[in-house]
Amino acid sequence: MNRAELERRTKAITSMLKLFNASGDDDLVTIYVTTLKDVPVDLLEKACKKLMMESEQRPLPATVLKVATNIADQVSGTDTLPFAEAWKEITKELHDTFVYGTPKFSRPEIKQTVDAFGWNELCEMKTSEVPIIRAQLKSMYEAICERNKEKKMNAYVLGNAVLIESGNEVRLMLK
Repeated sequence: MNRAELERRTKAITSMLKLFNASGDDDLVTIYVTTLKDVPVDLLEKACKKLMMESEQRPLPATVLKVATNIADQVSGTDTLPFAEAWKEITKELHDTFVYGTPKFSRPEIKQTVDAFGWNELCEMKTSEVPIIRAQLKSMYEAICERNKEKKMNAYVLGNAVLIESGNEVRLMLK
């Protein structure tokens, strides 16, 4: 990290901490800068800005990292879809593909959910079963999304993943 980048990081974090009356503590700023050193500086500035606008209490470094990865995932198109959108994709594939082909989904979490439930089982469901199956899929989808986020964060902490910045795209990538 060069001097200019360190200054930008320190300024972003200090500005954020000023809102919570914690900017005078140099040790605290150092902890934030050190903990968040892997976050690209442009992304860190945006995450701090978002937290300054939305947070009612001082965010911990974990919160800053979470916001940064959420922004990165949204920009790169790898964010998790709400279940309503996932369900829409599933029903479209049921209509378009049915048992005669292989369904294609925009996110791996949707595919994992469908695979866990069973594509043929979905194709064979009766109309009366749709609300029950939808609820089961929603529960499975949310658990899979949470587990995948946890896996990404664990990989990042263990040094097996990095935040990658490439042009306008920033994302958490496995090494």
